[in-house]
Amino acid sequence: MKFIENIFTSGIDDINTVVYSLKRGIPVINIYIILIDEKDRSVIISSFEYFKNNEYKKMYAAGICSGKYNAYRTFSEIIKYALSKNWDLSDLGKNLIGEK
Repeated sequence: MKFIENIFTSGIDDINTVVYSLKRGIPVINIYIILIDEKDRSVIISSFEYFKNNEYKKMYAAGICSGKYNAYRTFSEIIKYALSKNWDLSDLGKNLIGEK
């Protein structure tokens, strides 16, 4: 699993354990991942769905959240963050992935 440098999180008490599990291919119950790519595709999926479908392996995790509600709320925060930086939303993926 690939991550952006400063990943967005919500509702997770022990982020290190969750990231450790995801990096080793272990899905975590009730964890949702916000994925983006450089072509400005984004998707919110459960960690179980991520490991079932190889299509998502090329994408970057921009957010890790406990529960679907938190994932959608965090995605809106990502959009607000992009707007505060005056980014063009059509380049959201490129900007998040390339931000150092």
